[in-house]
Amino acid sequence: MPEDVDTRIAQVVMGLIRLSRLLPPDDMDSLLGAVAVEVETGMELAEERRLTRRGDGNVVAFPALPRP
Repeated sequence: MPEDVDTRIAQVVMGLIRLSRLLPPDDMDSLLGAVAVEVETGMELAEERRLTRRGDGNVVAFPALPRP
């Protein structure tokens, strides 16, 4: 799985490099800004999913111990 993700990322980067030769600098800057926003949104979503407890898990939640 990690190799597949790395390959896909490499393909995207190569596509962006090819586009940089064809697009005017302002358009390329806008495109890279949009891609950066999408990547940041995806990272935030991944972090939220990591921190969110799943309701269908098989772990029993114990009540917190009272503080002295």
